[in-house]
Amino acid sequence: MIVGWINLYKPTGYSSSYCLNLLKKKFKFKKIGHTGTLDPMAEGVLPIAINEATKTVRLINKSKKTYLFDVKWGEQRDTFDIEGTVINKSKYVPNFEEIIEVKKKFIGEIDQTPPDFSAKRINGKRAYELARNGKKFKLKKSRKKIYGLKVLDHNFNEKKTTFLVVCDSGTYVRSLANDIALSLNTFCYCIKIIRLRDGVFNKKNSYSLKNLINNRNIEDFEKYLLDIKSVLYHIPTIKINDKKLKLIKNGMKVSMLEEVGSKEYKEILADYHQNVVALGSMKNGIFYPKRILNINE
Repeated sequence: MIVGWINLYKPTGYSSSYCLNLLKKKFKFKKIGHTGTLDPMAEGVLPIAINEATKTVRLINKSKKTYLFDVKWGEQRDTFDIEGTVINKSKYVPNFEEIIEVKKKFIGEIDQTPPDFSAKRINGKRAYELARNGKKFKLKKSRKKIYGLKVLDHNFNEKKTTFLVVCDSGTYVRSLANDIALSLNTFCYCIKIIRLRDGVFNKKNSYSLKNLINNRNIEDFEKYLLDIKSVLYHIPTIKINDKKLKLIKNGMKVSMLEEVGSKEYKEILADYHQNVVALGSMKNGIFYPKRILNINE
């Protein structure tokens, strides 16, 4: 059984789940998952976990993300992107200096409301399902962090601006664009969204969906895999022996006092012969397993 991560470059026009299901069906993976859903109109890096690597998805979700996005001024759409219906119009197009000044308000911690057309759940239903059916609801704001926001290009005559943003996981680029426009007393919507980076995954080392699907069998597919340790580079690792492996596989805590002392970690990986076999925490030198990975050592 192969285990690891794939750096897929999702093409525009396909949902994230469609890409996953296509790969799962082709190569008959038992389990498959991904981090950070990309809308069908968006393209870019979509990290995909294969088999036991799916147990590490939540740890990847905490990584920073980088997006390139283009906006068109003068209209607000219900989806905040090119696929939506126009709900407001404005003739006002901000100039370059105004955009540079207002973007400063969006660097650092911000409160953001997700778009109504999003994958957020409300009483078990997806928000976009309720929105499509004309249902009224209100999504809660959440605190997000914008590490950097740059204006790469501004074409006043064509009413287009290109931005580059580095942000927290879970940040909605569409909402960010909409909020920037409202701060300028006008409207805009996204016409292009590209995810360039998600943690260790970036556009340069990604693979197209066509490239991956064209592999004839699962053995050919293995050359695209990233191992769990390289993906979870930001999480500390402890090496364990045969005896401790047996205890951990039975869900039991083990003492690592001799190896690491009385250190404490909220997240730590247990490594056995270069394979991550468990995710856990460390308190007073004791390793507490949370998730066991069933990997052939």
